[in-house]
Amino acid sequence: MASGILLRRGDPPWTLDYDGRSIPCAPGENVAEALLAAGELGTTRSLKFRRHRGPYCLSGDCGTCLARVDGEPNVRACLTPVHDGQKVVSQNRLVGRGPDPSALADKFFAKGMDHHHLMVRPRALNEIMKEVARNLAGLGTLPDRVDGRGATFRHEAPDVVVIGRGQAGRAASQEIRRRGLRCIALERMPGGAKHDDDFDAGVFGIYPDEGLICAAAVEPRATDRIFTLRPRHLVVATGARDPMILIDGNDTPGVVSARGLVAAMSRQHFRLPDDVVVIGPDDPGARIARGLNARHLRPQDVERIEGSDAVDHVRLTDGTRIDASLVVLAPRPGPASELARQAGAPVRWNGAGFEVQREHPGGRVPSPGPWTLWAAGEVAGVPTGRSAHDGQVVAQALCHREGAES
Repeated sequence: MASGILLRRGDPPWTLDYDGRSIPCAPGENVAEALLAAGELGTTRSLKFRRHRGPYCLSGDCGTCLARVDGEPNVRACLTPVHDGQKVVSQNRLVGRGPDPSALADKFFAKGMDHHHLMVRPRALNEIMKEVARNLAGLGTLPDRVDGRGATFRHEAPDVVVIGRGQAGRAASQEIRRRGLRCIALERMPGGAKHDDDFDAGVFGIYPDEGLICAAAVEPRATDRIFTLRPRHLVVATGARDPMILIDGNDTPGVVSARGLVAAMSRQHFRLPDDVVVIGPDDPGARIARGLNARHLRPQDVERIEGSDAVDHVRLTDGTRIDASLVVLAPRPGPASELARQAGAPVRWNGAGFEVQREHPGGRVPSPGPWTLWAAGEVAGVPTGRSAHDGQVVAQALCHREGAES
């Protein structure tokens, strides 16, 4: 087992059970952070070639940390708070601990695998193969307990819905409420500061034809709670995410996203080992490396990231090998514009992702929807350091259009 890549500054008071092993954890941490701190870097295996995978984005986007938590399958470990005595089980391992014979698939199919035509005949063999694949992924198992109450619904028609409780979303929500409009803030993913009127829910769909925004409760045991909202104004402040940098070995356990790691470091009392390498362009890579007291490498200077069960080295194009127990990928952020596009917002490619195109004044977005659409912060291409100010400007323009009191 590798040493932890998140180092605590104190002794944690709790423990959780991970595949039969006792893992220290502390209030405020999530499951992925606790596992990384304990040296459990390869927490899962890829579905196709059965290669080791571990938590990467640390923000709910990638799905490589899915686990069975307290009997609930397909839970994102990076979004799930720890508690004392929690039971966490890895989903797609053939055996709980030790060597996994399914990893031999990577050797048997060294030249590639056409899984679309693998074992399709005879039909009986195909049915067996599908069952094996489902069980390896953990997708074919049910929760230990099922709540028989059925789905519960709640409908609201506020003045404004803000999607995103990051810097831009918080600033927009606060300004809108200060001016007397009823505002409900939701999240693209769980997290962020929460107002009394907000729902602890994540948006899963926007339907302009019906004029509805749909969200579901984010607690693992409350996923039967569905919320629908019909606002007059919709503010999308969903931020950005780190796209993948195309380097051989970028999916090795111990490779993590810069944005997710920086957020974890700001929330918890973690420190990093000495052999941290940040890979990314000069902006933002060099800046993030300085903040983490780590070595910075440009992507064009890196040949590959080496390691099987966990990161060992970074090999440069000149043949140099650099020891590393943690590799941080720091690309230029890509706007998280999927929900904005569902709402009818036009987008344009900015080199890292699709950012929302706004029209002046104040961040309004041309949209055929039943609401007035606005975009704030990184989703509209605004740099992180200006996101809060941009959210406030958008809110002021919205309130002026609504005629709200200042």
